[in-house]
Amino acid sequence: MYEKKDGKLESKTCSICKREREASSYIRSKSRFFSDGRLPICKHCLGVMGELEDFNWNFVDEYCRWVDIPFIPEKFEEIKETNLRDDILEIYTNLFFNEEYEKVDWSSYNDAYIELKKEGGLKEVIPLMKEEERRKLQEKWGFNYTDEELRYLETLYDGLLMTQNISGALQGDQAIKICKISCELDRRIREGEDFDKMLSSYDKLVKVAEFTPKNVKNANDFETISELVRWLEKRGFKNQYYDDVTRDVVDETIKNIQNWTQRLYTNESNIGDEITQRIQSLQNIAQMENYFDVGEKDVDFDEYENEGFESLFNNEDFIVELEDKEN
Repeated sequence: MYEKKDGKLESKTCSICKREREASSYIRSKSRFFSDGRLPICKHCLGVMGELEDFNWNFVDEYCRWVDIPFIPEKFEEIKETNLRDDILEIYTNLFFNEEYEKVDWSSYNDAYIELKKEGGLKEVIPLMKEEERRKLQEKWGFNYTDEELRYLETLYDGLLMTQNISGALQGDQAIKICKISCELDRRIREGEDFDKMLSSYDKLVKVAEFTPKNVKNANDFETISELVRWLEKRGFKNQYYDDVTRDVVDETIKNIQNWTQRLYTNESNIGDEITQRIQSLQNIAQMENYFDVGEKDVDFDEYENEGFESLFNNEDFIVELEDKEN
């Protein structure tokens, strides 16, 4: 609901809180979707929404797209640090009603940032990101290096990781020390200081770590024939020219072994009988094991005892011997 006086907007109802507020309570917008030049949500409600999102960049970027103004993170962060929460969005928005940004909209700046992100330049443009990156590098390399030296150390270390076969914590530590010595060497050379001892230490450490050109790794290279064969076999390679023709001493040896094995079994007349006897022996052993395996059967040992006594008393020799002793 709008109320106008002399053709000018005096007040309207907020689409969130449903309260009627004066025109100054609504932030101006460049978007052509708002014919009155003001947002449909009042500044207070926008401030509450921003608080809930902690004014994170995703929220602010959405807001800028809605209002059709550029999202410039470093500008927004400056305003965020020095102004009250309810005023942040309005102050930031008013920046883009100046003549400097008259023809700049959200999409033009967004496209530029996407291109910058692809090129890896956001960390240099956005102070907050740059500060975070600096903190991480200082924790890794130390706090006594300049930004330029930190970038040099990180670039050299990444280069070692990509080109050398670094494995284990020891080689990783050696790589870090080599980078630090290299950085110190550059500094001494620039300042005209003596660097002979430092250079000697650098050479020794490089040799100990075996970071030499001959050890440069290449993901596309094969160090052994077995690696090449394995790579080919994984891709379904099959030797197409092989035609069962003996071409060298290895082929000849393989063929001799195959022929000897074939003659050994085909020309041996008793081989069939030996195999049959072996199978029968294995069957007999299995039957005996099953017979004497009483682990899972219930055995009545009293029955075995009674059978023993009965067989003893039915033995005639035992009866005659017993009668003789009684007489």
